Amino acid sequence: AVRQMVVESPLLDADGAAMTVFHQGARSLHQARRMLLVYYAAATLPAVVGAAVVMTVPFNSLGHSTWAIALGNNLDASWIAELIAQSTMPALPMLAALLGLAGLARILQLFLLGGTLQIFGVGEPFSAAVFFSGCGRHFWRLVQLTLFSLIFFGVAGAIGAGLNWAGLKIWGEGSAASPLVYWGWFRVVVLACLLGLCSLAFDYAAIRLAVEDSRKSVRAYLGAFRFVWRAPFRTISLYIVLWLVVLLFLAAYAGVSWLVPQTSLALVILLFLVRQATVLAKVWCRLLFYSAQCALYRDLRPSPAPVEPAPGPEPEPAAPPAEPGQVLPETEPGRPGGAFAES
Repeated sequence: AVRQMVVESPLLDADGAAMTVFHQGARSLHQARRMLLVYYAAATLPAVVGAAVVMTVPFNSLGHSTWAIALGNNLDASWIAELIAQSTMPALPMLAALLGLAGLARILQLFLLGGTLQIFGVGEPFSAAVFFSGCGRHFWRLVQLTLFSLIFFGVAGAIGAGLNWAGLKIWGEGSAASPLVYWGWFRVVVLACLLGLCSLAFDYAAIRLAVEDSRKSVRAYLGAFRFVWRAPFRTISLYIVLWLVVLLFLAAYAGVSWLVPQTSLALVILLFLVRQATVLAKVWCRLLFYSAQCALYRDLRPSPAPVEPAPGPEPEPAAPPAEPGQVLPETEPGRPGGAFAES
C-alpha cells in the first residue's frame, strides 16, 4: 500500500496570510541586504546621467536669464521644459538620448532581476558570484518574458482606450458632465486593475522561470495567470500590502519636500539627503516585492507529495545453527563437489 503525506504550511492560513508572507520576505531581504547597494547604484547612475543631459540646457542660460533664481528655490520641471523649447539645441537628439538611457536602465533592471530571483526564489545565500551568475543565467529568459508580456499590457491599454471612446460616444455630446466624470473614474479603476494584474502575472512568471530553471517564457506567463486564479486572495492581498508600503514612503517624501523650502544651502543638502533616502526606500520596496512573492510562490507552488516506499519482500529465515559434532553437507570431504573437491 502507498500512502501520501502532505504537509500544510502555516503560510496557507487564511488569517494574516499576507502579513505572514510579508514578514518572511522582510527577513529574507535582511539576510541579503548587501543587494540594496547594487540596486541603489543601478538606480542612481542612469538618473545622474539623464539629469546631466537635461541640465545642459538650463546651464547655458544661467548667465543671461533671471529664471535662474527659480533653480535655486525649486527645481521646476516645467521651467526646464520651457527652456528646452526655447533652446537652439535640437530637441530630437536629446529626446533620443533620454529614451535610449531609459531603455538601458530597463535592460539593467532585467539583468539584476535574474540574480535577485536566484537569491530569493532558488534560496541560495547571497554572494557576488551567485548573484551575478543568476543575472546572466536568467537574463534572456526575462527578456523574452518582457516582450511577450507587452502584448497583454497593450491589450489592457486598448481596453482603457475603448472605455474612453465608449464614454465619449454615450455622454460626450450631452449637457451633463457628471456621468462622463464618473465613467472616467470607472475607466481609471478598470485600467489600473488590468495593468496591476499583468504586472502581478509578470512577477510570478519571472519567479517560475528562475525556480524551475525553465526557458518557456510564454508558458510561464500564462501559467502565472492560472497561479493567481487559484489563490486570488493571497496573491492580490500581498500585492496590495506591498503597494501600500510604497505609497507610504512616497507620501512621506512628498510631505517632507513640501515642508522643506530650498532657501539655504543647509536645507538644499537636507532635501538632497531625503531624496537619496527615498531612492533607497524605493529600492528596498522593489526587493521586498520579489522576496515576499517568492516566499508565497514556494508555499503555494504545487509540489509532488512525498510517497512512502512500498514494503519489500520479507527476508528468508536464517538457517538454524549447527549442533556440536555435526558436519555440514557442503564440507563433507567424501562428497563430490564439496568444499575440497576442486583442490
